[in-house]
Amino acid sequence: MKVLLKGAIIVVAVVIQLTLINSVAILGLKPDLIMVVVVVFSLLKGEKEGIISGFASGFLQDIFSTSLLGINAMAKTVIGFTCGILKEKIFHEHILFIIPVITFIASFMQSILVFLLLRAFGIEYNLAWSLKKIALPEALYSSLLSPFIFLIINKLFQLTKE
Repeated sequence: MKVLLKGAIIVVAVVIQLTLINSVAILGLKPDLIMVVVVVFSLLKGEKEGIISGFASGFLQDIFSTSLLGINAMAKTVIGFTCGILKEKIFHEHILFIIPVITFIASFMQSILVFLLLRAFGIEYNLAWSLKKIALPEALYSSLLSPFIFLIINKLFQLTKE
């Protein structure tokens, strides 16, 4: 049951990211809902869950995108693992205040990872411009949504514990 719930959450996040998120874009910038879901799964369940959810959601995102296959899967897997390690190191009673900070850092980290991966494949673009004009605003946007997404996913997990 829990595996189905996690899979359904990932699929719903991918569908929303690829369809509805365009309607909430501000100046062309969109939050990365899929990355927020990976961060939430990692902080709730640990690094193993972060790796699995990061790879699965990133791979689904890659399938439906025009970028190189595997770029998002690799970046989100690393983010999931890193955030999963933090699960043991954070105070869970303050998670609603911590999750936007972790999401902001994870989103920024993801942008740098994608840059490095693209560079490894010979695709060059301006990192400083990208971080300033795209990564920073999108990280802020995603971090503002993260407490709400955390509350929804946490509630869904609690409902299935019964």
